[in-house]
Amino acid sequence: MATDRKEVLSGQSLRRALGKTSATFLTAAMIIGTGLFAALGATAEKAGSGLLLAMIFSGLVALATGLSAASVGVHFPEEGGGFTWSRKFGYPTLGFVAGCAYLGKGIVSTVVIALAFATYTAQMADGLPSYGMHAVASAAVLLVTAVNFLGIELNAKVLIVTLFVELGLLGLFVGFAIPSSQAAHLTPLLGPGVLDVLAGAAIFFWSWDGFMRMAIMASEVKEPRRTIPFAVIGGIVIAAVVFLAVGAATLGVLGADAIRIGGSRNDTPLLTAGVKAIGRWGFWVVLAAAWLDTLTEAHGDMLTATRVALAMGKEHELPAWLGTIHPRSHSPRHAAIALGLVCSVVALFLDLRPVLAVANVFTLVWYSIVLLDALMLPRGQRLVWPVVSWLGLAGCLALFASLPIWALVTGGGVLAVCTSVRWPALRYATQH
Repeated sequence: MATDRKEVLSGQSLRRALGKTSATFLTAAMIIGTGLFAALGATAEKAGSGLLLAMIFSGLVALATGLSAASVGVHFPEEGGGFTWSRKFGYPTLGFVAGCAYLGKGIVSTVVIALAFATYTAQMADGLPSYGMHAVASAAVLLVTAVNFLGIELNAKVLIVTLFVELGLLGLFVGFAIPSSQAAHLTPLLGPGVLDVLAGAAIFFWSWDGFMRMAIMASEVKEPRRTIPFAVIGGIVIAAVVFLAVGAATLGVLGADAIRIGGSRNDTPLLTAGVKAIGRWGFWVVLAAAWLDTLTEAHGDMLTATRVALAMGKEHELPAWLGTIHPRSHSPRHAAIALGLVCSVVALFLDLRPVLAVANVFTLVWYSIVLLDALMLPRGQRLVWPVVSWLGLAGCLALFASLPIWALVTGGGVLAVCTSVRWPALRYATQH
């Protein structure tokens, strides 16, 4: 208890350590994640040769949402994102729903990504039994949790260095794939049709996750008014170049039909294209990139989820123990411990991949609340026109409609239960 009291008194705030350059590359590192490997085949299954247009459309929805988040983040440069912003506008219950949605998304996606990391590790190690896969996934979660203990500066350096290694590997893939590409594979640009491209965009949208994380981590950004919008736009642009280059190279080498046949369910289109274009060592180039990518994605998810848990702990919407900051590293170690242990135990015993669509529901709830927060800003405080936020909200509603009913019911039910538990808990806390 003495240590806890010392942390509360000595470490009330996170350290503003991220400038424009580091925040931009950190945003790009958090966007260029597992989705590039996990969603490419599934997107092509819907959009066909319209794959690139599906990427662009989903990226525009991400940009609209990211700029809206930046608009609010620069005025409330604190950790917590939609949880904190909704409270500032006088809607604590809406903020609580946003926070629960983000933590739910963070837990499910971190476990799924850790299992993807174990899957790629198994391919590098000539296979692993089921219990070995879960052990590797659990160990990966504990690894990224330990790195989260060390403060934002070191975390940013690790993620940015990993980003450049990934870019080098993906650059090798694209460079060697171009000579083997066929222009005919890129047409027709609309693929089977407009609706099919939109369906593909709904799938690929999740690959952009990470675009607003600097706004969520606003309390660790230098000069938030300048840095956050720059990082959002810059990170999305860097990711767009990578996504389109890798997508075009894969589509050009294989063609839409081969990508679909190649196994969108086990996420191997890039591996197939690497072998076809480069040979056996191309398989290892792509596999190494995917292996690093999954570890980076889990790291980024954990990094931002702890900031939301920290904000909720500070406001006593979660146990106050989570709202403490370590005085030396200026990191939310208690939040990292709690989330790390939960994700590690779940990864050890459960496979959440079949319920990944529920994480998508949580994510869209979070995005929708962030867009509503942006629309509540006074006219003179907005960085973008209200129509940008309305377009982002319309895009989110369209993506909601693309999700299975069971996922909507499950995700909505979980948030409803959390909210119903919150009210008697607050009344109890007020009376005592």
